[in-house]
Amino acid sequence: MVRRPDLGYHDEGLNLSDPRVFDTVRRPFGNATTLPPVAYRSLQFLYLEDEAVWTREWVCVGTLHEIPGEGDILPFTLGYHGVHVQRMEDGNLEGRFNMAQHGGCRMVPTQCQQGERTRCSFTSCGYSRDRGPISQVEGQDDTRTKYQYLGLRPERLHPVHVAQVGNMLFLNIDPGGADTDLTRDLTLPPPVMRKDATRAHRQWLECDGNWKFSGQMLARSDEMLASSDRVMQGRRTASDGSPIAVQWIFPNLILLTQGAETCTITLQHTAITKTLFRVEILSDGALDADRLAFWQSELTCAGAGAEALQGAIPASASLDAAPDNAAGGKQDQIAAWWAQIALVSRFEQMPHVASDIPIFRNVEHYLI
Repeated sequence: MVRRPDLGYHDEGLNLSDPRVFDTVRRPFGNATTLPPVAYRSLQFLYLEDEAVWTREWVCVGTLHEIPGEGDILPFTLGYHGVHVQRMEDGNLEGRFNMAQHGGCRMVPTQCQQGERTRCSFTSCGYSRDRGPISQVEGQDDTRTKYQYLGLRPERLHPVHVAQVGNMLFLNIDPGGADTDLTRDLTLPPPVMRKDATRAHRQWLECDGNWKFSGQMLARSDEMLASSDRVMQGRRTASDGSPIAVQWIFPNLILLTQGAETCTITLQHTAITKTLFRVEILSDGALDADRLAFWQSELTCAGAGAEALQGAIPASASLDAAPDNAAGGKQDQIAAWWAQIALVSRFEQMPHVASDIPIFRNVEHYLI
């Protein structure tokens, strides 16, 4: 939304916003190909995802456990838009765009426009890395930090749609996003839906793989049980032989359930080839060492798999083995197949905007 979508998205000789480029991706499972390599290395493809997905969809940002107290703030960057959700005095939740969208910069510096979140003191900027939740107590002690998000008049900030499903929090910055029924097709596991569920563990892990690779490895399934354009349900066998129920709520929420425990992973891309796993495990109570080790093993295995897939993608089209840079290999993972179809469908649904604003025009003297 911060660029000229009317000009389209082009890279490596492809019109990435033309769904026909991805015809082979949408074939039936078994005949479909993977997304082309450009989808995992292109800054233009990242911009396209920002326009078609992150600024249009209901995106998970975490759980209610992140902001338990009045005044607590949870920052989350959606695409290139810095937003936050805050718990108010009456217990309701309010979402807003951050006050300091571009930090203290008069314009966005070149080094911040390379597709990688920068480490910057202005954590509210849409180009910098998000920090963790801000508690009311911390906000009182560090007025500068809170000011970056709220400014002096929070009620004047541009609003963001907020939705709660069980313990999960979702934001949508599309002005018409509230018209979408978020609960449609969602049947979340009991630990996520119970009000008295305990957050038994929380951590952030970063993986050196594109967010799509990260999602498909976390949600890898031996079989798909049900699917829609928003939710995939499946199951797989863990490394210790036990079954795991899998749900992928498009685009960025993965739920892994075993017994009374659900491991929630909120994906957030921090670079074209990096993904942050914002992990929270909801359960009846505390986890013992064995159970924590089990979930850590699942997360580590998924991260390693995503990194291996990313490592197999050449850094540029000139290094591709295949002469056709739109070609991908055979897609043999059912969860990845579902996700890539869901992604391409968002490209089709994306509004196409016509603009009569000229790209170049003669400089006009102020006296003329």
